Amino acid sequence: TADPVADPDDSQRGTVVKEKVKCGDDSCKCASGSEQDMHGPYLYRYYRDEGMMKSEYIGKP
Repeated sequence: TADPVADPDDSQRGTVVKEKVKCGDDSCKCASGSEQDMHGPYLYRYYRDEGMMKSEYIGKP
């Protein structure tokens, strides 16, 4: 899940969202896909670069 947030660094490049994520370890509880088991929340910036959607990790809120 992702929730838009105010841009914390004022770069005004894309949209900053707060997300909970899976770590990729199949034995971790986050692999269940349940939001309560996910890691985070973490901040990510989503933006377009030459027509491609890209994301950038910003850090913890």
